[in-house]
Amino acid sequence: MHNSLKISLACLSTLAVLGCTEVLDSQANGAAPSGPGPLAGPPAGDSASSSGNVIYNSGNTQLLADGSSSGVLNLVTGGKPHNTDSYSISFSGVKLTITEEPVLAIDALDTSGQLACGLEIAGGEFRLVSGAGTSMIGTYSGNADQHNVVMRLDLDGNRCFVVITQVAQGTSGPQIQAPIEANGPIFASSFGDLDRLRVAWEDTAGAGATSYFLGRTVISKQN
Repeated sequence: MHNSLKISLACLSTLAVLGCTEVLDSQANGAAPSGPGPLAGPPAGDSASSSGNVIYNSGNTQLLADGSSSGVLNLVTGGKPHNTDSYSISFSGVKLTITEEPVLAIDALDTSGQLACGLEIAGGEFRLVSGAGTSMIGTYSGNADQHNVVMRLDLDGNRCFVVITQVAQGTSGPQIQAPIEANGPIFASSFGDLDRLRVAWEDTAGAGATSYFLGRTVISKQN
């Protein structure tokens, strides 16, 4: 079932009107990455790297945590320098457990490793990590539903925005609860080019075994 985790993603509607260019597409050829290295298909120069317990399935990338070790995935953009003040990040995912630990952290990082903003998923909560701290913005159930996330980084306005919708795993709807919408200030005021989206397990020591399945991920810049 998890191998069918896919979602059709595009630029945010505001960026589509203004014009945008993809700088990363993890499934441009219709399948998830087969392993670390350059990503197949356009755009040029995007890539994936990983460490620890990461499995490259045909329809998604699986990060495992078992209490003593865990997986880390980096999806790296191409086409730098980007010469932009605005990005959109879209992805889908499924988290199998609702426990507080381990924490699944998804961070938008620049070439210096500085954070724009991030999302934590743990304990039945979605949490936005921004310059205002870490805030609970919504909830998820223990049913391993699929969450679809769209995040916008407005560097010129020093703001990040996130919208999360949830559907039964492997479906396109209906939504199982109202969309979650939140925003906060960019964490690092000197944030540069968006270099990578890092997906990693945190606080894994002593935590039970679990997995996170990451579906298609698309990053676009405003022209």
